Amino acid sequence: MKFFILNGPTASGKSAIMEYIMIQNSDYLEPVVSFTTRPRRTGERHGRDYYFISSDDYLELRKDGRVVEETKYLEWRYGVSTGELDRVESTMKNGLSIMNLHGIRQMKRSIGYQKVVSVFIYRDLVEIEKSISEMEISPAEAARRLEMAKKELRGISSCDHVVYNTGVLSESCQQLKDIIRKEINSRPMERQIMVGQKYRHFSGECCEIVAELAEHTETVSPMVVYRSLKTGLLYTRPYEIFFSKKEWPPGSNIIINRFELETK
Repeated sequence: MKFFILNGPTASGKSAIMEYIMIQNSDYLEPVVSFTTRPRRTGERHGRDYYFISSDDYLELRKDGRVVEETKYLEWRYGVSTGELDRVESTMKNGLSIMNLHGIRQMKRSIGYQKVVSVFIYRDLVEIEKSISEMEISPAEAARRLEMAKKELRGISSCDHVVYNTGVLSESCQQLKDIIRKEINSRPMERQIMVGQKYRHFSGECCEIVAELAEHTETVSPMVVYRSLKTGLLYTRPYEIFFSKKEWPPGSNIIINRFELETK
């Protein structure tokens, strides 16, 4: 199972997409419920919207090492506990949640890159501004949220996938469903990378591994670092692409490995 984390600017439709896809696909998706130390608001339910805990409870979680990811907004703490991840895994379903980029990176480093898949929800800034203007908030708060959205849109390259929420909600949800199904069926990391290994590209060119798996600074994905033995130039590729397969020659229906380990 995997954890799918939605990210994106304010008013991008993250919550609406999550609610819609949960209604349609609760047989294999389970919401990850965050904890918070802020007071419960009218209509909110403990265990559905958040786990509402005290500051002392939060400190106990931290002391016991049971906080997987967390963030602070104003004076309140928000985060996900190891107990919640265990609960989701016990359902035998895939987790679905909304987090900022910091939280996503914490999750990936805590439980593994391939187990956490980030999806950026993109929406045109004009539509975001329109949605913000319709909120019952002060002009100052609306201006603050719009500026925040402009900054958050820059995070589009920091996620593994992008859903374009530019049409009707069902179309955006279908994009997300396609991503989830592809990721659920993806191969696990099972090839060990060692410095000095030599691989032959399907084109015939050979390369040598020059470092252990590196970490992409934005997506926290594993990167293979290698040197061309022909030109001496250094390259990096995501682990999944380095060990992916390719039809070669084109149109032949013959599937080969992109890189083959040289055993001699």
